Amino acid sequence: AEREGDIPYDRKNHSSFSLWVNHRNTFTGITDRDRTLTVNAIAEQVKRALNGGGENFHEIFRTPGHMALLRAADGLLDVRRGQTELSIAMAEMAGINPSVTICEMLDDESGYALSKADAKKYAKRHNLVFVEGNEVLERWEADKHRE
Repeated sequence: AEREGDIPYDRKNHSSFSLWVNHRNTFTGITDRDRTLTVNAIAEQVKRALNGGGENFHEIFRTPGHMALLRAADGLLDVRRGQTELSIAMAEMAGINPSVTICEMLDDESGYALSKADAKKYAKRHNLVFVEGNEVLERWEADKHRE
């Protein structure tokens, strides 16, 4: 049942948003330096947690903050195929720490999300690789069948 305040795009699979945090050594948490400190510390915590250890989260981070923690769905791409799960799948396939930073590319004029066509143009103009979700899914499925 739909409730007031529900996010229209999120009714079926529920987004992965969790806490918003700042590293305790930040000032406002807004600057690039503050966000870099926070996101690197988050990645370190993920790495430690995956290796059986970690520190007291509340000693390193405070909430509310400016960096959203996202959690990939259990079952990863079997349950939800959002940008969080696709990004974690890419990290796992690359054999790197499955802690990624995601940001939305916004259109300078409308303020809404950049269209896929414009994002591809941006990538080409800046010599970046543009990977589509279906490419990640195809590789994920192919890797699953090889196991």
